[in-house]
Amino acid sequence: MTPRSDGARGLPVRARILAATLFVVALALCAIVLVTGRTLFARIEANAAAELEHETEKLRASAFDAATTGVGGVREMLTAHLAGSVPEQYETFFTVIDGRADRRSHAEPLARLDLDDRFVAEVARAETPRSGRADTAAGPVAYAAIPVRIAGDPADGVFVIVEFLGPARAEAWSTILTMSAAALFALVLAGAAGWLVAGRALTPVREVQRAASEIGAGDLDRRIGVVGSDDVAQLAVSFNRMLDRVQAAFDGQRRFLDDVGHELRTPITVVRGHLDVMGEDPADRAQTLRLVDDELRRTSRLVDDLILLARSERPDFLVRTPVDVADLVVETLAKATALGDRAWSLDAVPEGTVVADGQRLAQALLQLAANAVDHTGPGQTIAIGGATAAGRLTLWVRDDGRGIPEAEQPHLFERFARGSAPRRAAGTGLGLAIVARIAEAHGGAVRLVSAPGEGATFTLDLPLTAEEGGR
Repeated sequence: MTPRSDGARGLPVRARILAATLFVVALALCAIVLVTGRTLFARIEANAAAELEHETEKLRASAFDAATTGVGGVREMLTAHLAGSVPEQYETFFTVIDGRADRRSHAEPLARLDLDDRFVAEVARAETPRSGRADTAAGPVAYAAIPVRIAGDPADGVFVIVEFLGPARAEAWSTILTMSAAALFALVLAGAAGWLVAGRALTPVREVQRAASEIGAGDLDRRIGVVGSDDVAQLAVSFNRMLDRVQAAFDGQRRFLDDVGHELRTPITVVRGHLDVMGEDPADRAQTLRLVDDELRRTSRLVDDLILLARSERPDFLVRTPVDVADLVVETLAKATALGDRAWSLDAVPEGTVVADGQRLAQALLQLAANAVDHTGPGQTIAIGGATAAGRLTLWVRDDGRGIPEAEQPHLFERFARGSAPRRAAGTGLGLAIVARIAEAHGGAVRLVSAPGEGATFTLDLPLTAEEGGR
């Protein structure tokens, strides 16, 4: 699959952010307008139903009064009620007697349903109070038809109440259109404001992009200025951390190449020199081959240590698992006793579990033990111990050897650093540097306490939690 060109990546981030924002705002505004419209129309229907019910109750009260006072027939009662009822602005009343429209309220209605023979015939057939909807030239209406009967009068009367819904619906639609126009205007304003805000918010991101494009392999010291503590500032912090890791990787590669070039030159020269002067004498040839083999073995150890140091710069250098620190100390002491004839002892056994790379920690302790063997004599004490306190794990290797001069201690953990005291074994000078990297990879450090003639104590000071150091 080939990478897409810049033109194929779609809209810029600024436009995508704005589009997503406007989409959400538009959905919200549409929902508001829709809910408002449904509420307005529901209120119109509820008001019409309430008004029909109110006028029906008034008619029932009038019919009761007529029955108790002995007012004449159906027509007289309906005419009296019609005269005493004043319809509202978009409301009208009329009566139907024996299937024909008889009288209506005084105010001129928006539409004359009493002149609609089909509608009059329909309401005249009402045996019980009924309500419904009808269409007129003035729009839809809600109506109620209440039949009226009076004992002793054969006439069939119906009182019709009509509520015109058209004006209220037109007002509701006007409100909806006004809200829609306001929502569209607000959407335009939100788009303009969002474009400006997104531009200002993305300015630091563009600065990071510009700085990243200007940073080359020879300018890894460049860093992004961090202002504030928001998400964009955290982006700059993460970018700077990434540069730190990249620079550390470059520096590690550079040191590796320098170390390889410096340290391998000598054994290669030695091997070539001896091979060049090697004679035909079998004893001379055997001695030369032993020397070459020794140099090659030392070179192999050197390469292994250099590769280990190079790997210590990588994120996968450690394989973290729960480690029982008591087992770690006891097992490491058991392994260390094979390094030399010394008075091995166990100072203290720590308790608890730490999330760490147990193999690397054991490697560091064994390296410190081997270093102690090189600086002590037979029968001298070498002790290994550990302790946990205040969220820290300490592991140490102690000896009562000749000690280390104070002037050498600051450089002891550097690569190829060797003390001035004579050593019983030829090392690569990388052992303590490897120990320091293992401690740093665990988020800790290695400390040294020593004085000439008083022995030395190397201590790994590590966190109990799974921290990641040196990255």
